[in-house]
Amino acid sequence: MANLSEILKSETLTSHKQVEKLVIDQIKKINNEDDYIALLEKFYLFYQGIEELSFPYLQEQQAAAELCEKRSPLILQDFEELQTGKAIAIGGLSALPIPQNYPEALVALYVLEGSSLGGPYIAKMLEKRGIQRGLNFFRGDQADFMQHWQQFKNLLNEIPETTDYEHLTDFSNAVFTGFGKILDKNYQLAYSS
Repeated sequence: MANLSEILKSETLTSHKQVEKLVIDQIKKINNEDDYIALLEKFYLFYQGIEELSFPYLQEQQAAAELCEKRSPLILQDFEELQTGKAIAIGGLSALPIPQNYPEALVALYVLEGSSLGGPYIAKMLEKRGIQRGLNFFRGDQADFMQHWQQFKNLLNEIPETTDYEHLTDFSNAVFTGFGKILDKNYQLAYSS
């Protein structure tokens, strides 16, 4: 049997690609810092929401608590750098599935951890759109993304095979869908079977 990280990669590919396309399409529409701030707010709603819902469960496993760091504070740092005086609304939780245990929390974080791998590429795209500041979140805070990603996948692969992997895959797909709905309220995942 394949390990959980491989199953998640395979079984969330459609939802991952759809959300990735949505992000890229929105980046292509950025013409100024205000447009960028609007996109960054969506990322903040998603990241802060998943972190708020998931991090309490990470305390159950010391390795997860030590490895996983909240990334939403970097977005707040970017808002400060962009000198936005707007109050950041917290309201993305209704679009997100709510983890009820450690395995669900970890597969929710799989979406966040995996998407951070694409951050440096997004930062370059944004720079080409004229965005020169407020890129801390996308540039990342990890010295070695790939090593961090491998350690995270190892955590996933420690979840016993007796766990319902199909349920965890569905949960991870629901997290991708939640992000899609935050990015675009009319978003619907088109499953390909």
